[in-house]
Amino acid sequence: MSFYSIIGLLRISAALLTLIALCISISIFLGISNFGSSDVAISTITNSSAIYFLILFLLLSLAFISLMPLHIPRLIFLLGLFPLLISWRIAALSELTIINLICTVAFIIFLSIFITILIHGLRTPSPTNRPQTTYGSVQLAFIRLYVGLDLVPHFTEKLFAGAGPRSDDIQAFQALGVSDPAEFVILAGIIEFCAAIGVGLGLFTRLACISTVIYLMVATVMGHHFTLGFIWASTGGGWEYPVLWSVLILSFVFGGGRWMSLDEVISEHIRLPKWVEVMMGDTSSHCHTRMMKPK
Repeated sequence: MSFYSIIGLLRISAALLTLIALCISISIFLGISNFGSSDVAISTITNSSAIYFLILFLLLSLAFISLMPLHIPRLIFLLGLFPLLISWRIAALSELTIINLICTVAFIIFLSIFITILIHGLRTPSPTNRPQTTYGSVQLAFIRLYVGLDLVPHFTEKLFAGAGPRSDDIQAFQALGVSDPAEFVILAGIIEFCAAIGVGLGLFTRLACISTVIYLMVATVMGHHFTLGFIWASTGGGWEYPVLWSVLILSFVFGGGRWMSLDEVISEHIRLPKWVEVMMGDTSSHCHTRMMKPK
C-alpha cells in the first residue's frame, strides 16, 4: 500500500470518528439521548457554553481533516489534531464517557498519521538539495509538540469548558490576591491558547516561544513558586516544573519549529519576507518533508 493510500485511509477513519462524536454531541444538545452519561453531567454541559464549544471544535477538526490536501499530510495532522484535543478535554471535564472514548481512539489514529509521515520521511530521499528528515529533527519536533500542546488542558478549562472548571481557576487566582480574577483567568486562557498554537503547532515559533516563556515566568512569580523551594512536589509547588517547561520551550528560539510545524509548511510553499522568517526561526535549514502531489 502506498504512502498516500495509508494517509487517506487514516484520514477517513479519523473523520468518521470525529463525525460520530459530533453527531453524539448534537444529539446531547438537542436532548435526544445522553449516551450513557449521567443526568448531572448532561445537565451541567447543556446549561453552559461548553456544549457549544464541544460542537464547534469537533466541527473544526472534521473540516480540517477532510479539507486539507492529501499531499500535505502535516496539515491534516496539525490542524485536525488541535481542535480534537480541545474537544477531548471538554468531554473529559464534562464526564461525557462515549465522546471521551471516541476522541481517545481518534487521537490514536492521529498518532498513526504522525508515525506514517515520520517513517516515510526517514525512508524517502529528498527530491531537492534540502536535507531529508532526520532522527534529530523528529526528536525535537516530538518535544516541541508535547510541551506546546500541554497547554491545551490549561486554556480549555479557562475558556471552553464552562463555568464550573473556570470557577476553580478563578478561586485559585483569588487565593493569590489577584485583582479582577475572572478577567485575569480569561486573559491567561487567551495567552495559553495562542501559545499552544505558536509552540505546539509551530506558527511563528521563535516569537511564540519567547512570549510563552515570559508568560510562564510571570505566572511562576505570581504563584509565589520561586519562594517555595525547588522541588515541584513540595507543598504549594516549587519552581522546578515551570522552569523546566520554560527552558524546553526557550530552546526552540534558536532553530524554530522546523519539522512538523506550520512554519515549515508555509515557508516551503510561500516566499516570505525576511522579518517574517525571523519570527519563525531558521526556515532556511528546515528538514525537508515536502510531499509531492500524488499522481
